[in-house]
Amino acid sequence: MKKNYENSLREIIKEYNLKPKKKLGQNFLHDKNIISSIVNKANIEDEDIIEIGPGPGILTESILNNKARSLLAIEKDDSFEVNLKKIRSNYRDNFDYLINDIIDFDFKKLTKKNYKFVSNLPYNISVPFILKMIRIRKIIPWKEMILMVQKEVAERITAKINTKNYGRLSIMVNLNNDVKKLLNVKPSSFIPRPKVDSTVIKISPKNKDININTEIFENIVKTCFSQRRKKVKNNLDQLNINTISLLELSNIDPDIRAENIDIEGFLRISRNYEELIKENLEDF
Repeated sequence: MKKNYENSLREIIKEYNLKPKKKLGQNFLHDKNIISSIVNKANIEDEDIIEIGPGPGILTESILNNKARSLLAIEKDDSFEVNLKKIRSNYRDNFDYLINDIIDFDFKKLTKKNYKFVSNLPYNISVPFILKMIRIRKIIPWKEMILMVQKEVAERITAKINTKNYGRLSIMVNLNNDVKKLLNVKPSSFIPRPKVDSTVIKISPKNKDININTEIFENIVKTCFSQRRKKVKNNLDQLNINTISLLELSNIDPDIRAENIDIEGFLRISRNYEELIKENLEDF
């Protein structure tokens, strides 16, 4: 008989002697209304789903009970394997799991494409995971990500130009993706209770990627934000190039800060930087 997600999280923790590990950023979601809302907003019916950090499997079983075509759960902590095995025995046709660190995981091993990610991400991997998936999307296409992250991370991802939260993360995520906040989640929805609020976000690839050398673009953005309070011309001096010429070509005021430059501005800087590098190489 299939066990549904309404079984008490505390009972599962007790049954399998599971203990959340602070060093892994584990906070187990138990609020059934939030879980149902996440699954409903993800539109998972007949979709291939990947869940990162399933832990005790409450969200996992809700996904399976809502007619996902397939679900692959990837969990770093092998103490959850006993419970994941039990879930697999109940859902043999469409569920499997891997014990693996998602940050090191080679997605080329997967045979399917256009997965949806639906996850309550461990807090300590949320930013590196999102950046990884954005970097590899041309190699390993994915369809959408519905992710629970710290509210602070969600604010940084969705931040607008000229605000204190606007930075490298905002720019890299929004370059080729649309981002939407879906709902905020209070600490009382988790065991143990985190010290911060959380937010569920949806990240969806845009119809067409911007044509840019992403390695150069990311390096330019990272350099410009390396010291937020410095003028952009001073940060770009690290690149050992004629910064004033680069900014003039890019129609950027050299005396503003990186937080005052929109994505289009960073694209201009990146393209002109690439051209200047090519010219310097030709002269050499």
